[in-house]
Amino acid sequence: MNKLLLATVTIVLLTQQATTKDQIIGTWKVVSLKGLTAGLVKYPLGEQPEGYVTVTATRMWLLFVDSRRPVPTSAALTDAEAIAAMKTSVAWTGQYTIGEQSQDGLKATARVDTASSPALPGTDRVYFMKIEGNKLTMKSPGVIEPMTGVTSALVIELVKAD
Repeated sequence: MNKLLLATVTIVLLTQQATTKDQIIGTWKVVSLKGLTAGLVKYPLGEQPEGYVTVTATRMWLLFVDSRRPVPTSAALTDAEAIAAMKTSVAWTGQYTIGEQSQDGLKATARVDTASSPALPGTDRVYFMKIEGNKLTMKSPGVIEPMTGVTSALVIELVKAD
């Protein structure tokens, strides 16, 4: 009888910890963005990136920038400033679908339709999303980072912004 009770409690706890689609809907402020490559941790947008992820019932928007970016000399960017701005930011949007729940979280696959990098539209971005309190962690298996061109597993930590 105790084994049955323990198994039931374990199943209930695991079910309570599962992330749902309704939980990920909202606006989230980035806390960190790490790229994991060959056992090394890198920060493609610095250790204190700025930006947001917004998730609706059908679409995701993501905008991240390196907080250390220099302010341009005028509203019209020079060629060098435009190149630097492109290399210190990433933005994309696309509709997404929800897949299976795993220990890594709820699988969300976004089909990018518009992006700051012309290399991203038409590609899929896969994230395993996990909610803990007011925190959302998005983990991606190996993807090409548009800022660096390096293939990394991305870990994005966010907090609820709305």
